[in-house]
Amino acid sequence: MRIILYILCLYDIYLYLDDIFALLKVDIVPPTAGGLMYFDAAMLLFGGLVLGYLLRRLGDKKLGLIMIILNVVLTPWFIWRALP
Repeated sequence: MRIILYILCLYDIYLYLDDIFALLKVDIVPPTAGGLMYFDAAMLLFGGLVLGYLLRRLGDKKLGLIMIILNVVLTPWFIWRALP
């Protein structure tokens, strides 16, 4: 169970890379699969909260807190930056 959560955490962080690179003005575009668009959106909107909660319950409190902070702070900030 724990390894699945860690893999999902890495995937959630991977989804933030495009916005982080744009923020740092690095011209790298990570590859994305178009078929996973809805799963990606769900991971960005709710994945950090769910993963953070589950990790905190399993005992990895620091990573759980980081995932929650990523979701609560970075996601709204990147959405706000993307609005015209």
